[in-house]
Amino acid sequence: MADVVYFSVDVEASGPVPGLYNLVSIGAVPVGRDGEFWKPEDQRFYVELKPIGGGFDPQAMAVHGIPRERLESRGAPADQAMRGLSEFVERRLRRGGGRAVFVGHNVAFDWSYISYYYVLHGLPNPFGYKALDIKSLAMGRLRIGWFETSKDRLETLLPSVPRQDLTQAHSADYDALYQAHMLCALLNLP
Repeated sequence: MADVVYFSVDVEASGPVPGLYNLVSIGAVPVGRDGEFWKPEDQRFYVELKPIGGGFDPQAMAVHGIPRERLESRGAPADQAMRGLSEFVERRLRRGGGRAVFVGHNVAFDWSYISYYYVLHGLPNPFGYKALDIKSLAMGRLRIGWFETSKDRLETLLPSVPRQDLTQAHSADYDALYQAHMLCALLNLP
């Protein structure tokens, strides 16, 4: 596992699927070994993206609370945001070697947006087509069912995970860090 650098990635979006909706923000935190244990690293990545079209579901927009007007006026162009994420991943890999692994809590949603945006802008995905799902990992490591893998439940089952700050939840940078703590707790189980 020494050749692996996990990247906890979280995205916020304007709706349930890429192509029809916009990627709103991306947060990423690398997770590496510190001696025998896994821990979130100090580097962080966060960007808000200018919409590329598509829809804006009012319920999805209410979840993250980032106004469309702010994204349109201050968001990074999508291709620039994706290049920024790639550069962040590449800088970390140059520092310590290894291969990048995309990690998310319910990873199908987050990875699908990231992958779609890379393909749309003709950029290589530094994570490839593989991703690690925290919910699935928790099922195996804790021997629990799918519906027991919510963040709230994992916080209870993994005492080393800090309490979730609900005032910051659904902010991609905060959620990426929180998920990194969950991943580390699962990887560090005896």
